[in-house]
Amino acid sequence: MTFGDTARAFCFATLIACALLHAATFLTVVPGLLILIPSFLLIGAILCARVAPGWNLSAQERLRSSMPIGKTAVLGWCLLVYAVLLFVHFYRSSGGASGVGISEGQYVYKYKSAAIRPISEQEYKAYPAQVARIMSAWIGMMATFCLSSLINNAEDRRPKPYLN
Repeated sequence: MTFGDTARAFCFATLIACALLHAATFLTVVPGLLILIPSFLLIGAILCARVAPGWNLSAQERLRSSMPIGKTAVLGWCLLVYAVLLFVHFYRSSGGASGVGISEGQYVYKYKSAAIRPISEQEYKAYPAQVARIMSAWIGMMATFCLSSLINNAEDRRPKPYLN
C-alpha cells in the first residue's frame, strides 16, 4: 500500500465521518468536539498526500492545477455551495453569533462577550450541533477536493501510449 492509497483511504474515511456527523446533527444534539474526528482524518489524508509524490520534488513538479476537475471535483463544488449556503443561513438566523451563554438568567446568543439577543433553551442546546453541521460540510468539501486531487495525480502519472 502506497502513501497515495493511504491518503485516498483517509479521504474516504473523512467523508464517511463527515456524512455520519452531519446526519447526526439533524437527528439529535451532538457535542461540538466530535468534529475533531474528521479533522484528524483530513490531516492524515493531507500528510499522506504530501508524502505520496516524495519530499524531494522541485517546486515546479509540486504545482497542482488551479481548478479541480473530474466527477469527484463536481461533488466538491456542490459541497462548497452547500457549505456556503449553510453558513449564510446560520449567520443570518443567529445574528452573527460566535457563541451562546447565559446572561442574567436568560439564554443568549453572544458575539465575543456581548449578548446579541435572547434565545430559547432548545436553541441554546442545539448551538454546538449547528456548528458541527457547518464544520462537517466544510471538512467534507475539503476531503472531496483532496480526493479529486489524488485521483487526478494518479491519472497524470500513468504511462501514456506514444502516438505516432
